[in-house]
This record gives sequence, C-alpha cells and structure tokens, in this order.
Amino acid sequence: MARFLVEFRLRGHARTYAEWARARTRREAKQLRVTRRRQPRYVPHITLFGAAETRSLHNVIREVEKVGRRYSRVPLGLGVERGEFQNEDASWLYLAVRPSSELEQFRYELAQSLIRLETRISDTCQPYDRKPKYEFHCSIGKYSPRDKARFQQLADYAESSCSLDAFGQRKASFFVKLLNAIKRYALKAETEDDPGMAEYLLRVTILGRRGRIDAEYDLMLRRMLSRREALSARVWRETIATLRELKSPPREERLSLSAEAAYFIGDTHFDHNNIIRYCGRPFRDVTEMNRVMENNWNGTVGENDRVYFLGDWSFGKGSRPASYWIRRLTGRLVLIQGSHDRAERGHHIKYERTVVLQVGGRSFLLVHDPQDPKSEWIKWQGWIIHGHVHNNQLDRYPFIDGQQKTINVSAEVVKYRPVSLSFLLSLDLDSVKRIRTIDSQPERW
Repeated sequence: MARFLVEFRLRGHARTYAEWARARTRREAKQLRVTRRRQPRYVPHITLFGAAETRSLHNVIREVEKVGRRYSRVPLGLGVERGEFQNEDASWLYLAVRPSSELEQFRYELAQSLIRLETRISDTCQPYDRKPKYEFHCSIGKYSPRDKARFQQLADYAESSCSLDAFGQRKASFFVKLLNAIKRYALKAETEDDPGMAEYLLRVTILGRRGRIDAEYDLMLRRMLSRREALSARVWRETIATLRELKSPPREERLSLSAEAAYFIGDTHFDHNNIIRYCGRPFRDVTEMNRVMENNWNGTVGENDRVYFLGDWSFGKGSRPASYWIRRLTGRLVLIQGSHDRAERGHHIKYERTVVLQVGGRSFLLVHDPQDPKSEWIKWQGWIIHGHVHNNQLDRYPFIDGQQKTINVSAEVVKYRPVSLSFLLSLDLDSVKRIRTIDSQPERW
C-alpha cells in the first residue's frame, strides 16, 4: 500500500506571502507564549485530496492527469480571514483561500474520480474529500489546543496584521531586495514582485512516500512532470511563459480566398507505430503511413499555399522531430502546438497556442485541443477548428458538429490529406448538423 496526498503548492508572490505570514505569527506566538507544535519542513500548499492509501500510485497519477487535462487556468485568491481549525490534537492557524467556481469544480471532480478509482482509496480518504463543498485553506501554524485564550489573541493578531494590505506595505531588507534582483535578472526567475503568479492553480502535486513529490501535473504545459521536472527552474519558466501567453488574446490572421489557398490538418503522428493500431489507420507499417501522408500533403498543397497545422507532428521512440517533416512538406506553415510538440535545440520553430482566423466575415478559432477554449481567456462562441481527439471520439467530435460548432481535422478524420478552407465554406457550415468524417454525407438542420 502507498500513502499519497494531492495538493497545490504555492509559488512566487503567493508563497512569499504565506511564508511572511507564518514568520510574523510565529514571532507573535512566542511573545504570547502560545505553544507551537512541531511540523515537518514547511511548504506553503493547499490540500486538494487526502491523505489516503492506494494499491497503485501509478493509477492515481494517471487519474490526476486525466482530470487535469480538462482544465487550463484555475483562478483563486488568498488572504487572512476569521477562522481557525481546532481539534483535540492541535489548533491550526491558516490563510483562507477564496476559490473560484473552476477551482471548486476541479477539486470535486478530482475527488470523485479518485474515490471511484479504487476501493482502498474510498475506504481511507478523509470525510471532507467526499463533500461537494470544501474548505480550501493554507496552514501557517500548528499550536497546542490547551492555550485557547492565548491562541485566540494570536488569531486576532493574524487577522489584523497579516492581511494582503499589510504584506504589500512591508519593508523588505536590503539583502532581500538584492536577492530578488539577482533572481530576476541573473536567473530570470519569478519573484515576489510579480503578483500575477498568485492568481492561478498552475500545477497539481502528487506526494507519495515520506511526503516526497512523485509527480506533478502542469495545467499550463498540459502534461505530467517527473519529480526532476517538477523541481526544475527551467521547466517552471516554461510554465510561466505559457501562462503569460494564455493571458494574452490570440493572434489574428485575415485571409482573402481570392488571394491564397488555405488548408488544415493535425495529428499526423509521423513515425508513430502504435497509432496505426490505436486509431485503426489503414497502413501495414510506419514506412507506408509516412509515405502516404507525405505524398497526400505535397500532392494537395502548393508551395505558396498556407497550411494551418493543428499539432502533434510525430511521436514515439526514435521518431524524427518536427523540423525534419517541415523540410519535406510544401506550403507556408502556421503551427499550433500539440500535446507532443516540443521546442528543438538549434531550430527556431514558432508554435502558437491559438490563432483566430478571419475570412469572409467568419471567425475560426484554431486550437489543438477542443476543450481549451472553454477555460481560457475567451468564451468562444464561433467555430473551432481542432485536432487532438483523432477518430476515437467521433460521436462527440465528428468531422463537423454544427451544434458545438467544431471542425475536427485530425488526420484520420480528413483521410490523411489537408482539407481546404474553400471546401469547408462550400459546405454551408451554418446548415450542417453533423458530418461524421470528411467522406460522410452531411446531416442538415
């Protein structure tokens, strides 16, 4: 059996605030002679589930990733408010968390998924894990329950002297200012001077044996991180860069059909042997699959045509990088980053998270994962062109769904050939109820 805990670890401005409030209340507790209970090394965090026991920590990690993929930016707020946990073992002082509806929904979905995952988890989780309403908090001190009157004085002090306003007006020492400057300019790290980093749940941490990080799901990068990646400053900078990109509106492009042709395709998965079986691709092996898709592309797209690639060039052990395939394919490419697309050392390949395409009075949002627009900067009401789901969810994401206003251009759905914008517009999209794959007959409203 493995014991585990799922939490959100505070970083940047939020972590600095929690550590400042903890240090300040500890000094006051010493003066009031409130007995402090020993705690393990303090890491400011918000518990999301547990502690509980499981027979397979690997399955827990997979379930956290499964739920995490449905979300992007999850807002929250911090501050000191009236309230403290008291029980027979200890009195706790904590920072109150003001959860957004997204955070409440995420926490409840995660708890329900883990409880259903395994009987052992259901039997050993905490009573509050099962409740729809959850008291989010970040503890800053554990004290003796016998010092009730003096602890109440400490709680009064925390509420009045450890507010966000007081934190903003504090005077940092010369040493702290110098250290922050070094981090900011030499290490390019996030510091307490960037308050925006406190506003979102960016990563979900799974703790295993002895409270060590086993894995961490990054909601910005949309992937599970190993322990080494979770502790990496370089990967954290990627997380922050992606957050900044999400907070900015996507780039817009305007097209004139009379001036240039435009095409869409995604999820080619060149060199990926398992995709043949996973998606039922009609190829004997990877060699045939690569050859057919390359010939289809180059036989359809002209050198000056525009191609919007919706993510996931290649995948699998020994697969060749995006730069290899870009050199072999015709057209002027605009790249939307997929789940398996990574920056390449020595190659300047510009990926974008989303692009808004304006053409003939219509707007199309181009994105890899069709779930992204539901949780990002814009509540998109128009048509979405996407990849990611392949042909494994055709009931939910067919080639065209007129009700959801989604267009699935995963390679399998468009018969391994880029589909043209002129073809899509010729279908009279507003009259289409559903088209299962590109060669299916349209169902009209």
